[in-house]
Amino acid sequence: MSAGMGINSRKRSLVDGNRALNLFTDRHELTRVFAAYLHDEPAEKILSFSGDGGNGKSLLLKFLRTKCCKRFGADAWQKLKTKTAAEIADYIESADNDQCDLVPAILQDFGLQPNGDDQPQDPFYGLLMLRRSLSRAATELGYRLRFPLYDFACVWYLKQKNRLTREKLAELFPSEEMDLLIEIVNAVSDTSWGTIGKAVFGIFNKHLGENLLLHWQKRGLKKEDIEEIRGMDAETELMNELPRYLAQDLSAAMSQEKAPPRIVLFFDTHEAFWGGQRQQTGILYFQRDEWLRYFLAELDLKAGIVAVIAGRETPRWAQADNFQIPQKYIDIQLVNHLSSADADVYLQRAEIGDQALRQSAIAYSSVTANQVHPLLLGLSADVILQAQEHLTPEDFPKQEATLNKAKYLMNLLLKYTDREFGYAVHALSACRSFNFEIYRLLAEELHFSTTKPAFDILTEFSFVWDVEKLGENWYRIHDLLRRLNYENSNEITQQAHVVLEKHYRQQGQVAEAIYHANRLDWRRGVDEWEEVFEQALELSRYAQCRSLLEVRSELVINSDFQIGRVSQSEGDYFAQLAKYQEAQTEYLEAVAAYNRELSITPDDTATLNNKGLALESLGNLQTQLAQHTQAIQSYTSAIAAYDQALNLAPNYTQTINNKGLVLKNLGDLQTKLAQHPQAIQSYTSVIAAYDQALNLAPDYINALNNKGVALQSLGNLQTKLAQHPQAIQSYTSAIAAYDQALNLAPDYINALNNKGVALQSLGNLQTKLTQHTQAIQSYTSAITTYDQALNLAPDDTYALNNKGNALQSLGNLQTKLAQHPQAIQSYTSAIATYDQALNLAPDDTYALNNKGSVLKNLGDLQIKLTQHSEAIESYTSAIAAYDQALNLAPNYTYALNNKGFALQSLGNLQTKLAQHSEAIESYTSAIAAYDQALNLAPNYTYALNNKGNALAKLGDLQTKLAQHTQAIQSYTSAIAAYDQALNLAPRYINALNNKGLALQGWGKLLLQLSQKPEAVNHLQAALAVFNSSLAIVSGDESVRNLRDELQEFLDNLT
Repeated sequence: MSAGMGINSRKRSLVDGNRALNLFTDRHELTRVFAAYLHDEPAEKILSFSGDGGNGKSLLLKFLRTKCCKRFGADAWQKLKTKTAAEIADYIESADNDQCDLVPAILQDFGLQPNGDDQPQDPFYGLLMLRRSLSRAATELGYRLRFPLYDFACVWYLKQKNRLTREKLAELFPSEEMDLLIEIVNAVSDTSWGTIGKAVFGIFNKHLGENLLLHWQKRGLKKEDIEEIRGMDAETELMNELPRYLAQDLSAAMSQEKAPPRIVLFFDTHEAFWGGQRQQTGILYFQRDEWLRYFLAELDLKAGIVAVIAGRETPRWAQADNFQIPQKYIDIQLVNHLSSADADVYLQRAEIGDQALRQSAIAYSSVTANQVHPLLLGLSADVILQAQEHLTPEDFPKQEATLNKAKYLMNLLLKYTDREFGYAVHALSACRSFNFEIYRLLAEELHFSTTKPAFDILTEFSFVWDVEKLGENWYRIHDLLRRLNYENSNEITQQAHVVLEKHYRQQGQVAEAIYHANRLDWRRGVDEWEEVFEQALELSRYAQCRSLLEVRSELVINSDFQIGRVSQSEGDYFAQLAKYQEAQTEYLEAVAAYNRELSITPDDTATLNNKGLALESLGNLQTQLAQHTQAIQSYTSAIAAYDQALNLAPNYTQTINNKGLVLKNLGDLQTKLAQHPQAIQSYTSVIAAYDQALNLAPDYINALNNKGVALQSLGNLQTKLAQHPQAIQSYTSAIAAYDQALNLAPDYINALNNKGVALQSLGNLQTKLTQHTQAIQSYTSAITTYDQALNLAPDDTYALNNKGNALQSLGNLQTKLAQHPQAIQSYTSAIATYDQALNLAPDDTYALNNKGSVLKNLGDLQIKLTQHSEAIESYTSAIAAYDQALNLAPNYTYALNNKGFALQSLGNLQTKLAQHSEAIESYTSAIAAYDQALNLAPNYTYALNNKGNALAKLGDLQTKLAQHTQAIQSYTSAIAAYDQALNLAPRYINALNNKGLALQGWGKLLLQLSQKPEAVNHLQAALAVFNSSLAIVSGDESVRNLRDELQEFLDNLT
């Protein structure tokens, strides 16, 4: 007949007993610390291991007791100390007994349930347990520890309580002490009162031996101690002194010649003394473990006694009234979580071979990044092993068995809280952080204790963490408890989220409110986060952006599509603050998230569209960093994503619109790289794309607006190529497109802004063509258009910035026309407009950069008016504005370039004023600013050109100061900078012209040095450069004049 199966189908868990010990992982540093206590000079400290429930403290003590209570020779230890903590731990664990001396060690677990005379927390029976363990541990290793005074005190206590029998003695004491104890019993029973002390000392002498008794007497044992014990009341006095007698006997035993060099006392689960009665305070609180505290305080740790205590909290013995142990005598060591790598080692030791399953278990058991909860990991491993091959990584977190393990862990963490405290913990789990005010709010709304004492008790639990970055008295519930409460939809936690969302909205703390909204409905919270973040970024409200980013890591986002959206917004924030590396990381994360979504739903047009947007933003960033090849690749990939969406939905006008935008940006890059035919092709394709969208939706105002932007960019390129009639036509068509959009939507802010930009660009061209009246009209119309936008949206910083730019351009023209009072008025109005934007958005780096530019231009005008002190002040203010922008965005390459430009202008003025040393310093600082920009963007052609200009000006000054060697070096470096720019953009007119001027300056210096042949070579090289420039822009009169003047100089020279 086959045996029947019991109803208990539970398999042994990996977290039980020796199975857990065999899988022990990490804790190398704690092992090293413990080993030092065994080998170095005895420390007068108690080693305290503290940490949350389930962190593996008990397993650590068991590991140290069974694997690491080993002492090596002095030379071996000194050599071992030079190794890493991991190497030390591995060596100790694997060392054979013949390589070391074993150290006696005992373990007393206060969390064990009482069982007869084994009552680990009891002041009497707990000490007796400890005494028996000490004797047994010593005897097993060939030592014998004697406790004469303590043993007599126990016998006398039992006699006074009428419980002194031979049977009781046999239960309480080791068998090897029975002869001595029986004689003591006989002595106290049969001997007259006055001679008991002498009789007991005689028994000690007989059983301990004369030498050992003499040693004890030297340590302070005397007949009067016997009399003192006999004179005490058993319950009110003797019971309280038993810890001292045991401690003194152990200290004396460890100081004798044949004692072990070390003995280790491990005490586990210290928090069990209080159980669920943590609300006790003062004397009642500290009475719970008073006997243990007294025992430890009386130990002579220098005798080689190593005391180790483990608990959820660090002992508070320094606060006790009786038997206080100051904090300096406690060596606090935190038992934290496992790293992900160590967690993986643990699972491999548990024979879980599937890497994906291991990663799923690690992710589920993680409290935060790279912090894995040991017990939850072990429980997760149980689930995987019991499910065998039927479990997938995706299904693991959803298994009922997994959820049951999580509930078990939650109950373990809250083991010592009563019902009301447990209720409070579930409510406070909704908080990212809390103080007493938040606690009281929740307590009032959810009906648990609102008192400060209750709050103080709660915050002493190990699962309540300090939040130091918020200051004193801010706390946070253990992240694992918070997560498990959320995943199990704890009703109390959900109610708390409702209360807190309402509270934070009333307080105007939008980010915190969004966090709680997300925990109630993840999609609602993510959508609001996106909306508020975009608004804050548009208005340069970076403080609000930072508060939203702070909660972002704790948002629940159950969709790769939504992860993509959020990552893209983060990228936009970092890009705006010139934190380029962080921006690139976020854009790549967004693309990766969209790709994951597309692997599940490959035909989702919204995901394809957003992927295109992320790639476009990445391309814009790479363009700014002069990573031109990568930028072209990103733009090309964006276009491919849009084409894929359009193959699925040909009439999807939003995607057609977005494709037009990326083509326009590609055209802008090609223009920058002097790839003019390709740029014209890109702009033509853009305009065709918008026309396609408008054929499908004639009133699609976004397409009309963006068509205007593309026409405007085409006009900019045509201006650059001196195709002036075509450029005027493009600008005119752009303005017509904006007007068409504004006829449909008169309050369309974007179209008003862009129309103003187009009018300003047209004004710039008209200025170039000396159509000054028309240019002034264009600038005036641009300013009027921006005012229209600002009437609709007075706080629109983009419109304010653009209005400032138009006023600045108008001021530049008025300067050119010698309308100096009007120019000063325009510049002053521009500065006021930028300040208006900065009042709304103090961290608007774009406005700060623009303000720097207008201050620099004002300085240029003041030089013309010989207002030199005012000019210096303007340049200084410009540099300060750039520095302010760079404090916010240290990698803002445009601000670095412009700062260099302002420093260069300041150097020019200082040269004019014969402030030569100051001028050299300004030029040098300008070059340093350009180098800083070029370190970030090595292919930044404008910065290369400007660096060349600063070097050339420095060369001119050095020539004037007869610093000929330095001047030649400056000219050489200038030409190298121009060549670098021209290698990147061979048709870059400004760089060509400036290179010609530098060669001309160098040639004239060589003439001064009577090096005529070399001088002629340099001057002819300059002439060739001017001719190359004219071959690209034949209609540029300024270059023609330079060329003709140089030709005449050469003719006269020869």
